[in-house]
Amino acid sequence: MDPNSAGNQLALAHRQSGMMLIFTLALIIVLLLPLAGSALVVFAILSIPFCVLLVRGYYQRESWALPIVLLVWMGAIGVCFVYMLVEFSMLGGDNSSWNLIQGGLLLFLCWSMLQRLRMLRHPMFRAWYDGLNPAIGHDISLQAEEVLAACPHCSSLLAVKPMELHFSEKCPMCGERLVSQKSVEQYGILEEE
Repeated sequence: MDPNSAGNQLALAHRQSGMMLIFTLALIIVLLLPLAGSALVVFAILSIPFCVLLVRGYYQRESWALPIVLLVWMGAIGVCFVYMLVEFSMLGGDNSSWNLIQGGLLLFLCWSMLQRLRMLRHPMFRAWYDGLNPAIGHDISLQAEEVLAACPHCSSLLAVKPMELHFSEKCPMCGERLVSQKSVEQYGILEEE
């Protein structure tokens, strides 16, 4: 894939995630509105300007916006998950089918937001967001027999020697194993105890 194509796809993903960010912020406000009660005016006054600044910063690729967007995204997943549990706990009442539909939609929304969260945390997206070349790897010097690979758990970019990779080797970033049990069985990689 050429760098321009990768950049265009990342720009499209950025726009789509920005639209989902707007939808998510609006949803959080609507879901938390009943909890605001008498503090409704204060809640609206504080939340709407914050949301506008955050969305604007994200669309303009401000460096401060991405970490806050990640926190908001995780909070939104948590809020939707709690509301999903509430909806499923009310099954068996008068509006049982409606609760099932709302719970299912909230479950789907949680899954969708988790997928976007993975994209936002991906090293290639973060490099593009920071204005770096998204074609990672073309200017990295590797030693003999090394290749670039991503950790299957945290997507950290690593230089590894695949022919010398053992089952016990772990990612320096997340501490998880770089070789899965399925790969060991399939390719006969030596296990070290």
